[in-house]
Amino acid sequence: MRFSNLHAHSVFSDGVNTLRENVECAISKEMLSLGFSDHSYTACDESYCMMPRDYDRYLTEIFALKSEFCDTLPIYAGIEQDYYSDRADYGFDYIIASVHYVKAKGKYYAVDHMATIQRECISDGFGGNVMDMVRSYYASVVEHAYLTRPSVIGHFDVITKFGIVPEHSDEYLRVATEALRETARYCSVFEINTGAISRGYGTEPYPAMPLLSELRALDVKIVINSDSHAKENLDSSFDLALKCAVNAGYDSIHVFDNGVFKPVSIK
Repeated sequence: MRFSNLHAHSVFSDGVNTLRENVECAISKEMLSLGFSDHSYTACDESYCMMPRDYDRYLTEIFALKSEFCDTLPIYAGIEQDYYSDRADYGFDYIIASVHYVKAKGKYYAVDHMATIQRECISDGFGGNVMDMVRSYYASVVEHAYLTRPSVIGHFDVITKFGIVPEHSDEYLRVATEALRETARYCSVFEINTGAISRGYGTEPYPAMPLLSELRALDVKIVINSDSHAKENLDSSFDLALKCAVNAGYDSIHVFDNGVFKPVSIK
């Protein structure tokens, strides 16, 4: 099966490869299509994201590659829009809505960057109550979907990345499932994200199987994305993601095709 990937980062944000290097690698992997989704500007943390002055150049370079490789590989210009970014329309082909920060007591904590930061967030921002942090995170996910009406929901349960959040507890699953149902009211496409696997943080993709099964019950569409930060990971663990989709009851995934998500059978 040939795969597509809408969630790829480049040197425009925190990726290590240029747009062209990613494109050439995608062609060598015989991928179906490739979409770039570098991080939107977040004033609270400029260390990993695009600067506003770079948006035009980012789009110009992608559109040039799109034209150059029009007969070889469909290429799309997307953005990974953070909750704490502006929501201006820059003409992207699609938007992936993700939450990377929790704000508590006036401070922004990057909850998926380092385990030490997530622990600090819990201890200093929420008085040691991990579930209060979880509720704050998921409230932002829901509000982000409501305000942005994005094309795709990105790494829905990324706060489980470091094994600190009690993701198998009844309380956690109740909070996460309620947030998932509410988020799905505002966006009908979620990604299966394999990024944590390629970076050595886990052995399963996001969302976890109980949540993926809930998405299936809600008849929510899924796309498989790698959240790649290096070209070799453009299709990392996609076979595993496909197995997870089948185990959750899906018989198709969706692929972005010129503004439309089209089903592709996996049975």
